[in-house]
Parts: sequence; C-alpha cells; structure tokens
Amino acid sequence: MSIKPIRTCIVCRKSEDSSALIRLTLVDGKVIPDVKGGAPGRGAWLHRDCVESAIQRGSFKFAFKQTSAPDVSELINLLDNK
Repeated sequence: MSIKPIRTCIVCRKSEDSSALIRLTLVDGKVIPDVKGGAPGRGAWLHRDCVESAIQRGSFKFAFKQTSAPDVSELINLLDNK
C-alpha cells in the first residue's frame, strides 16, 4: 500500500492529495508550473481555483520566501491559454 503525499494549498490552506493541487516553482524570479513534477527547489502548492487569488494577494512572495513579489506573467499567460 502506497501513501500519497498530502500537500496544503497556499491560499485556502486546505490539505489534499498532491494530485488535486498544482505545484509551482520559482525559476529565475518567475513563478513556473512544475508540469513534469520533478523540478528542484522550493515548491508552492495550490488548487487551480485558487491561482487568481494567489496572484491578487501576492501569496508567492511569502510561499517562496522572497523580499519582493516574483514575476507571475508566465503563470498568467498559461492560464489565459487554457
């Protein structure tokens, strides 16, 4: 029996199986979705429905322990294309 990892959304703080959340990473100051699921470094997990709230609240600054808000333009572009 394998136990699936439980992750917590950085916006709504609900804990769920990692398959229900999107993992985002910080690469060169930009927030990038970890599509393949193996990117190194700190990750931030959130529900697809919580992405807009995270952007509006500036949640990525705290999730990635930055002194200023990281660039979310690539994340916004990805959401606009879906």
